[in-house]
Amino acid sequence: MSTKEKLTKLGEKIMGVFTIESAQESERMAERERMEYWASNYKHFNEQTEIPCAKALADDLKESKKIVLDNKVNKFIKWFTKNMVKGNYSEKGEYLIPIEMRNFIEKMAVWYELRYPDYEINRIMPGSSQEHIDINEVMFANNKYVNDILDEDSDIKDLDWDQFYNTKAFINSLPWSEKHLFLKPKYQDIVYWNRGNSNAHLCLTRNGFVEMSKYMDCVIPGISNKGLEGKNIKEIVKMLKERGVEFPENNEFEKAIRNYDNQVYQKEEMLNCVMYRIIERGGNRFGPRRAFLFAKEFGRNIDIPMAYGVDRSDPGLRLFINEYIKAGGSKDLICYIGYGSRAGKYEKLSKKTIQELIMTQNNNAATFYTPEEDELHQRLVNVLSNISNQGDLLEEQEKIKKEEVRQLRLQRRLEKSKKIGK
Repeated sequence: MSTKEKLTKLGEKIMGVFTIESAQESERMAERERMEYWASNYKHFNEQTEIPCAKALADDLKESKKIVLDNKVNKFIKWFTKNMVKGNYSEKGEYLIPIEMRNFIEKMAVWYELRYPDYEINRIMPGSSQEHIDINEVMFANNKYVNDILDEDSDIKDLDWDQFYNTKAFINSLPWSEKHLFLKPKYQDIVYWNRGNSNAHLCLTRNGFVEMSKYMDCVIPGISNKGLEGKNIKEIVKMLKERGVEFPENNEFEKAIRNYDNQVYQKEEMLNCVMYRIIERGGNRFGPRRAFLFAKEFGRNIDIPMAYGVDRSDPGLRLFINEYIKAGGSKDLICYIGYGSRAGKYEKLSKKTIQELIMTQNNNAATFYTPEEDELHQRLVNVLSNISNQGDLLEEQEKIKKEEVRQLRLQRRLEKSKKIGK
């Protein structure tokens, strides 16, 4: 359908002129196409138009775009281009290329797939795969090259692929252009207050604390250079601003802070993006489980793999949930149902909390409880047992009390009859 035809039909709908043909045509449009079409044209509508679904469709698309993990990667690459590439020059020009960062993220995701193939994920975190393959047998025991170079007395069973192809080995195998991405963020050694016009400067540790201050007493009246030592550069910048000190243009103090914070964000978000790509690449079951291992190893948020890892047809879902809860996960976490098996990139997904998933999972709960849940259940059983025992005790005490009252009444009647007899 041409743009002119679309606009014509759109005009008919706005005016409330719905023909049978336009309604049929609208039904034939793919869901994603309709959503994008209405969303892109929503600026022409308001809530009083003849198309009340326009706002809802636009909102749905906006929410769906926030959910898609590839969009989060794209957002990081845009940030990287703006903050780490632009303005950073070498003799050959800007020395960082955005596509190289994107390629490295993909490279690291592939490394993790090689380290933990699908069948290995199924062994570590049981799911639905029927493959009974051991990665150590593939890489070592059944590897002719390894067997040829090892002595007959060597015990190949001692080799573990997970430890052999570990993170340190992966990083050490990288060229410097990629290896530096894992360096610990650090402040530059010396920052000048106004390079070229002032000798005032600070010598910093890698974490931004002042080791030595020179001539800063000329910049900040009433303070000593010695008094600045041991303070973080962020504290000093804050103090200068509170005192109304005017900062020179492009001062190195604020620039050093900004560069350090950018280094921290780059490393953290780069690893997050690797986790996102692991989820996207691995499908609806293995991707989230593999990303869960990655999150635990690299200190990422374990909520992400779980939120994107709910496939209701997965027989191992309850076991995955157990692993998440044992690792400190929350039962209030909201999950996107069927993210890995959605038909379109921006398909609207239903949401459920972990607690709701547990309550609706069609499993034999007695064999799917976590140790923590078992302990809670045992506590409940003990409490109920105590309550029951206390009930029995109270009932017995009530019987004894009634018997004592009966005996007392009989005794009184007997005494009364004796007095009458006299």
